Amino acid sequence: MKKTICFDFDGVIASYDGWKGFDILGEPNEEIIKVMRMLRLEGYHIVIFTTRPATEVLIKWLAKNNVPFDDINRNSRNPVMTSCKPIYHAFIDDRAINYHGQKQDQILKEILKIADGED
Repeated sequence: MKKTICFDFDGVIASYDGWKGFDILGEPNEEIIKVMRMLRLEGYHIVIFTTRPATEVLIKWLAKNNVPFDDINRNSRNPVMTSCKPIYHAFIDDRAINYHGQKQDQILKEILKIADGED
């Protein structure tokens, strides 16, 4: 069984320039969608993890743009009684910080760089 890869929606799968509403979705990011398709062909389990609910608008957008996925906002492979946070092996997010043992000054600098740039 291949591993699980999570993708954020806004700012990764779709362009994002600030919250406009649940039914206002950005343009597709073809480079990321191509990667998702390649991973799917290799058998990876793909989860979209987003603040958006899995509405008909979102699901239609994903279908229209041929975005492969197995789950939205959950991982059906998670053991019973775990939280809604999907168990994953990689997470692609435009606001993520990869923690790899940085000292407090460096990690704080990275956090503030992202936080101060938010809308």
